[in-house]
Amino acid sequence: MKYFSTLVSFTLVLTLVVIALGAYTRLTDAGLGCPDWPGCYGKYHAPVLDHHIADAQEKFPHLEVDPYKARNEMLHRYIAGLLGLAVLAIFIASHYIKRYRRLASALLLLVIFQAALGMWTVTLNLLPLIVLAHLLGGFTLLCLLALLRAEIAWDRAQNSTPKNNNVAEPALSRLAGFGFVVLLVLIAQIALGGWTSTNYAAAVCNQLPFCEAGWQERFSLAQVFHLPLGHETYEYGVLPYEARMSIHVSHRVGAIVTLLVFCAFLYACWRRAQSHVMRKMVIAMSLLLLLQLTLGLINIIALVPLWNAVAHNVVAANLLMMLVVFLRQIALRRDVIFPASVMPAQTEISSPRHSVVRSVVNENKFSQTPNKI
Repeated sequence: MKYFSTLVSFTLVLTLVVIALGAYTRLTDAGLGCPDWPGCYGKYHAPVLDHHIADAQEKFPHLEVDPYKARNEMLHRYIAGLLGLAVLAIFIASHYIKRYRRLASALLLLVIFQAALGMWTVTLNLLPLIVLAHLLGGFTLLCLLALLRAEIAWDRAQNSTPKNNNVAEPALSRLAGFGFVVLLVLIAQIALGGWTSTNYAAAVCNQLPFCEAGWQERFSLAQVFHLPLGHETYEYGVLPYEARMSIHVSHRVGAIVTLLVFCAFLYACWRRAQSHVMRKMVIAMSLLLLLQLTLGLINIIALVPLWNAVAHNVVAANLLMMLVVFLRQIALRRDVIFPASVMPAQTEISSPRHSVVRSVVNENKFSQTPNKI
């Protein structure tokens, strides 16, 4: 179990690296740095040396070979390939630990689909819908791995701690429905952010709070969801200014809605959380939300600086991952996230509203005390 847990943790971190590299590749306009797939100009490495560049130019005379973009693209593919092997290893190992077989199977199917989306991203010349699906697939992969890691942590905690010492979070579990709404809002906002990026609309507006003067007259909700099809290539975007501006403004409005809904949820969780572990999770999500808002504002003011935009993607992935794990834990009334965290036996119950839970805990304590005669 220890090695399996280490493998899952390694794959989780590797997925974050791939998400960051994917964002970096997209933001440096290197999505078509290699016009073929899975190779690059007919080889399995980027054309860096002069004779490699000359050979690539000869094979693809209609394209301008850019070694920098090709290197970015191939680095992303190499690390993504390593991620695929790690997920395959998880799937094979899960046959010896049957409890995790379903999640491991879902991970393998998703990573295969991700590979197909990666291929279509190149062969369909950055079709925005495919690029967005590829982005969301990566975020989904991260969340599934986080759920698997949380399951392993929960099982290890259960094995090392008497089960009747584990205190549920009944007050928090009532917020699961609200949390699911927040999750849908966050996913929609991430999708809007991806749609903004894939349509090259991130730098269209550089004024606060929404866009330059007169944007209301040009805004069109229909153009936000317009699917640009039938173009030879989608590199650098094909939509007119009005459509890109509408997409950008929608993302900003979505950010405000997400911030308000998320803050209300975190406040409700903070008021009802009984354990240190759950409160730490609420604090962590609050800090991530604040950081994400700050990065978004910097993107607007500084016209999307590269590393800030990459961080904006990575923080969004972490926020989604943490929310998914948090909702899973409170839906199942669990109190342990990671084994090294505060164990349930150390949980403090101080609220008078939860006298029923307190009495159950006391009962368990008395039942464990041997009778002295």
